[in-house]
Amino acid sequence: MIKKFINTLLNTEYLPMNDVRKIKIIIIYIFLALFTIFTVPVSMLLDYPIWVKSVFIAGFVLTLFLTMLFLRIKKIFFAMQITIVQAVLFMIYYTQGITSFYAYLLFYVVLTIIALYQEIYSYFIYGTFVTILGVFYIFSEGEGLLLNNDLSGAIYIYMVSLILYYLVNFAFIFINEKSYTEMNIEWINDKKTNDAMQEDIFNYMVALRKVEGVSVVYEDPEFQKAIHDTSEFIAKQIMKDGSEIENLVDLYFYIHEKGYQSILDNQDISVNMRKTTLALKKYMINDNSDLFSMIINFSLKDYPSKIHMDELKVDQLTNHKDERLIAFALIYVYIANNLHQSSQWNILDDDQKQKALEDFNFEPFFDDYTMAFFQDNIDIIKKYLNK
Repeated sequence: MIKKFINTLLNTEYLPMNDVRKIKIIIIYIFLALFTIFTVPVSMLLDYPIWVKSVFIAGFVLTLFLTMLFLRIKKIFFAMQITIVQAVLFMIYYTQGITSFYAYLLFYVVLTIIALYQEIYSYFIYGTFVTILGVFYIFSEGEGLLLNNDLSGAIYIYMVSLILYYLVNFAFIFINEKSYTEMNIEWINDKKTNDAMQEDIFNYMVALRKVEGVSVVYEDPEFQKAIHDTSEFIAKQIMKDGSEIENLVDLYFYIHEKGYQSILDNQDISVNMRKTTLALKKYMINDNSDLFSMIINFSLKDYPSKIHMDELKVDQLTNHKDERLIAFALIYVYIANNLHQSSQWNILDDDQKQKALEDFNFEPFFDDYTMAFFQDNIDIIKKYLNK
């Protein structure tokens, strides 16, 4: 189990953001659990009444329990907030109980814990609170923080250092959040474009099948038998019993015949059957499902091209600069108005057309002179050709 966790920790770049947060929570949870154990004997040295010590220690144990509970029920955000609150409580407990340079370092520890999550709102709220509390702590307990060999004015150095640490972390989180947001928006736009294309491919395949009079594959008895036998074999390898899979396969084909929406709308269907239907939806072959998307992506992967890029260069067709500019204008109009995809299978709105134009790379097809003309006159070109 430890080996698996370490391997996961070393490969976090391949994990979804929620799983990365979970790993961070587990690491901080271990640190806070050890710190809680350390706090029990150290509390004897702090100048607190017994009831105050008992309340804080009970609170630390309770927050550990709540963090574990939220992790078990997969409420990652709440588990993260609980760990931050516990770290802040540790800081308050120690800084109000003792006055020393080591208590001052706890402000840095808590800011580091908050910054580790890379959540800008959490860092702004909790981090600002910790920094303000740290500044007040430095001013009120300044004399106790000084070491024997500290220079005069060291208190202000402590204060500026803490504020700078807060600001540097905030700037880093802000830049990281901005980059992540931009990548996420780009991924969403690309996914919308890909989904639209795959929807067109699916509709086109359905239309061709109707024109050619070819029956759907899930009605083929040989295909159904292959699915039954394969599912039973896999189930036997996992559960040592393949009989339970038969009902699931029957439901799978039944969904194709009746349509998953009609099954979900049927009030006589049990809750478990509805849940199973929703789970099987992504594997349907008569819909633009996740399975269909996987098949298309796999089919087009490494698809060999029979056309060399040099054959598409306009300067291979003519040596005249004016003809190259005319060719550029024609292709620009072609791309800007989506004429290359103008059909009933692919209708793009204005925003999608604009993005398709911005994403299109003209450089492989034109010489440097034409591209320089394009860059120098881009406003005029957009005004007269982008209609």
